[in-house]
Amino acid sequence: MTTADIQHEEISGKTVTVTVDGEPVAVTKRTTPNAVLGLAGIDAGTHYLVRITGRHQHSFAGRGEEEITVHERETFVSVSTGPTPTA
Repeated sequence: MTTADIQHEEISGKTVTVTVDGEPVAVTKRTTPNAVLGLAGIDAGTHYLVRITGRHQHSFAGRGEEEITVHERETFVSVSTGPTPTA
């Protein structure tokens, strides 16, 4: 195993706490948007994840299996892909 492999293992296995829709969720640093949704109890088949950084939003729509790195106390929201009900 190379030094880079060991560092990747350390990053991959480290657990951090993020918030999804205002609720704390423990996830590994290296994960996927769909895995984050699943750990938050949200159906990845009907939702996608959005990272909130200040006033910026970074959508993972259509990229749920892409590997991402998350950081302690990051904020995410889920967005439904279903129809929006009207009054």
